[in-house]
Amino acid sequence: MHKLKITRCLDNLSENKNIVYPQNTDEIKEVINYCNVNKCSFYPVSSGNNWGYGSSFPSDDETQIVMNLSKMPAVIKFDEEEGLLTFGPGLTQGKLYDFLKANNFKFMVPVTGAGPEGNIMGNALERGFGITPIHDHVASVRCLKAILPNGSTYESPFAQLGLSHLDKHHKWGVGANFDFIFFQSNFGVVYEMTIKLERTPDTIVMFTLSVSNKDIDECLLRLKTIKETYKEFLSGINLMNTRRMLAMKSNYLVEEQGYCSEDKIIKLKEKHRLEDWTVMGAIYGPKSIRFAVKQDIKKALKGIGSKKRFISSNNIIVNKSWLGKLFIDSEDLKKINEGFSILKGKPSRYPLNLIYSLSDIADEHKNYNPLKDNIGIIWFAPVIPFKVDILNKYITGIYKIFKRFNLEPMITLTIQNENIIASTIPILFEKTEKKDVDNAHDLYKCLLDFSLEIGAYPYRLPTIFQKEYLNKLNWEDTIAFKIKSKLDPNNILAPNRYSKS
Repeated sequence: MHKLKITRCLDNLSENKNIVYPQNTDEIKEVINYCNVNKCSFYPVSSGNNWGYGSSFPSDDETQIVMNLSKMPAVIKFDEEEGLLTFGPGLTQGKLYDFLKANNFKFMVPVTGAGPEGNIMGNALERGFGITPIHDHVASVRCLKAILPNGSTYESPFAQLGLSHLDKHHKWGVGANFDFIFFQSNFGVVYEMTIKLERTPDTIVMFTLSVSNKDIDECLLRLKTIKETYKEFLSGINLMNTRRMLAMKSNYLVEEQGYCSEDKIIKLKEKHRLEDWTVMGAIYGPKSIRFAVKQDIKKALKGIGSKKRFISSNNIIVNKSWLGKLFIDSEDLKKINEGFSILKGKPSRYPLNLIYSLSDIADEHKNYNPLKDNIGIIWFAPVIPFKVDILNKYITGIYKIFKRFNLEPMITLTIQNENIIASTIPILFEKTEKKDVDNAHDLYKCLLDFSLEIGAYPYRLPTIFQKEYLNKLNWEDTIAFKIKSKLDPNNILAPNRYSKS
């Protein structure tokens, strides 16, 4: 064990913890045995880069051991014919991209906005999502293996029958399926997972448009129909408000240091040639499909918005920067190229610029790591029924609440499917100032109450706010409580992680 000081982005708390770096399952079991014998607890993390949700910090104040799994195996096996990747907790987006590129495997990394250091397994276990074709990352999971709190190994019945190959092809197996109890829980240490990767298409068509507030309802309704019709050929579709776009283009909040007035937003909007909402998505699939989808989107969005663009990834203007600059503003050209990189499954640090909106750190001095750069951030990420009236209540309420707490509402709406929109809003604050930390925490609690009122709720919760959710449950009547009590009678594994024990 190594005694190390760890911090988190949620506040300025800093504590010494015992960090262990197991490299195999035997070493995981040694820690489990030690904790059972000594009646102490440990907190496993894949790599500890769970920024804005808790990082490596244990969910229980009394837990003194952090099990960092970043030295566990990365890629274990890859079936190029089937696109099935078996890997361990040591795999990051950057490592997977390097592996695929080095072996000339034409498959996409399931990217997120966390960049190359983002962990593949950790993101899946938190039910993360992105914008490539399988944007619900849990949907790509076929099977997993875990060490339980008693030191025994969990694997599916198919694997126990010696059908590991079939297990990776058919995710449900026969009988009760328990693979998915390990997601957002404290029932075991997952040490192996198999997911399905999507092949990298030769060509992607990116589409963007600008939409005013008066047209946003109609735009959402039309995009809903398009997404339902062409679901497997479309990425997740992002709708970003002006403030979110400004945060990625500039550090305008350094001057504002709080809620930016509407008058100032209008001026900044004109300066950066933005509209109230920017829509971005991508069309995948064979050429004939791409053409058909593109024509239908054009038809569906006729009369809605402005600056409609359909840009192919093999467009010579995009790929020849010297030529592109003759036709496209250099800032837009950079954004387009970064967008294509992400849509093709290449992890990028570009989206991380968002979290530096309050900071005056020059780009060349950024670590693109909020812990190293002392950035305060909490992610509010609710899932919302795809109903325009509920979305209107959500957007209106968000602006009112953020204005009351004098913080900037940088909203993204991601159309995951025709039924659900996921929203992400970074709550940015100066974490070295207690009043700013308290204000951000009070804001998050207010957002939790507000989301419940309108029929929405976060799909994942920062560690320090999970009790707000649990206190609304009859905990001892839940199946989670009953499973935890049986699997972990000594309560050694991540106490209070989505749990009251």
